[in-house]
Amino acid sequence: MNLPSFHPSRITFHVSRSRRCQSGSAVIVVMALLAIMLVYVAGNLRTLNSLGRELKLLELQQTRRLQTAAPRTNSLAVTTVGTNSVPQSR
Repeated sequence: MNLPSFHPSRITFHVSRSRRCQSGSAVIVVMALLAIMLVYVAGNLRTLNSLGRELKLLELQQTRRLQTAAPRTNSLAVTTVGTNSVPQSR
């Protein structure tokens, strides 16, 4: 079986001008989408940080509120309990 020989100088790649423009446009589109995604990620991180700070502040406020209310609600009421036993006489 006789295969034709290919010499490297005979093989040429012709890339048309429109194909190069399409390739450049694809790179620009991908970079624009990446930039939009990074903006969304940065916004979400900022919102998450803000929510974390707000949650800590709310927890601190509730802790203070419950500490001041705790002695009133958890204190034992002083009451006199009457019994059916006979009082001792001296």
